[in-house]
Amino acid sequence: MKVLKKIGKVSLIIVLVISALLVVGLNYKTVLAMHKNKTVVESAVAVSEIDIPDSVQIVGLGEATHGSVEFQESKLDVFKMLVEKEGYSAFCLEADFGDCLRANEFVQGGEGDAREIANNLSFNLYHTQQMADLLDWMREYNASVSEDKKIRFYGFDMQNPEKSVEYLYDYMKKNNITVKETSEIDYFIDENRTESMTEDHVKKVKEELEDIKKEVIAAATNDQDLDVIFATKAADNIATCVDYVFADKATLAARDRAMADNVSWILDLEKKIGSGKIMLAAHDGHISKKPHSMVQSVTMGGLLKEKYGDAYYSLGTDFFKGKTNARVESMISDEYKRKDFFFTTADPIAYQAKYMEDKRFYLDFETISKEDNKELYDLVHSNVSMGTLGEAVSDMYYLAHYAYRIEKAPADLYDGMIYYYSVSATSPQY
Repeated sequence: MKVLKKIGKVSLIIVLVISALLVVGLNYKTVLAMHKNKTVVESAVAVSEIDIPDSVQIVGLGEATHGSVEFQESKLDVFKMLVEKEGYSAFCLEADFGDCLRANEFVQGGEGDAREIANNLSFNLYHTQQMADLLDWMREYNASVSEDKKIRFYGFDMQNPEKSVEYLYDYMKKNNITVKETSEIDYFIDENRTESMTEDHVKKVKEELEDIKKEVIAAATNDQDLDVIFATKAADNIATCVDYVFADKATLAARDRAMADNVSWILDLEKKIGSGKIMLAAHDGHISKKPHSMVQSVTMGGLLKEKYGDAYYSLGTDFFKGKTNARVESMISDEYKRKDFFFTTADPIAYQAKYMEDKRFYLDFETISKEDNKELYDLVHSNVSMGTLGEAVSDMYYLAHYAYRIEKAPADLYDGMIYYYSVSATSPQY
């Protein structure tokens, strides 16, 4: 019996030692990152002091996670600063174009409640108080300025055509516009549809959309009216989505190209009706100048950088530790669930936010001189561990750091970054 007890104790000690070594082994980069870097601390700039060059027309603000309060709050923080200091006239969200048309009506003084409108967006990750706060601020701002100074709310994604179809049908009804057929469009967005779209279906959907566009333009007394412009764009966005889901075209590259095209469309419109300066809000992986991984061939940010050069400014984000609220990714259940996940990124630069008064700071990589600040220049141009978490997360991520961390040079991906020491999870309503 004594021998068995000794064996039991030894076995327990072995298990505990192995467990401890496993924890240390999986988190050794986090431990190595936890030290003060005087060079970073002394070079850090307060987020309120972000200075975007006058030549920039598009600021792409990223978020390392979709489900953290601080990143959602940064949308309002940065956009408010850009509007008040730089005269930016449009906020553009990683959400479907049609999805955001009602939100734009609200910020222009239309009916509704900000929280209800936020909760009506297709992506549950936006059903938050932070999104409602952004909508409320934009509405209040518009109420305080003249017509030519008003700001607008757009979506530049194209994955959720249902809201665009709803907007289009409502527009047709209000303006007594009729067309011969919409059955193929209805079939395309039918949530109970079980069969894949065929080439013939795609062709017919596009034909119906073209008929609608022709009737909308024919009935318009002014084809430059924003309602007309939005209605025809909604039709185009639905057509893009049809191509996206057809014949396995639903790839990251196809989506990023479509989003980049939509951003260009928005910018061109804002050059006519606004200041010609817009802010984007999307995941870091979309606004970055280069892909985060080999599964991406292009990014929206990379396409915009190629097209606009220095007129596009990529502003990434990262955190050292904290929580994100995300959809639970499961291989054994289709049930929709969300929960909070805690992660550390092992980002040695983000760790420095610990020493800042508000636990965050900003670095503009373009102004870091190799001659005057070589240590910091080398750091941001060398591979470091950074966090990247999307809308779906699995508990298995804890055993595979590559699932939520990337090893890249920050300056290769972004023109500048906002770093947070710690982030907290959002509480979306769904």
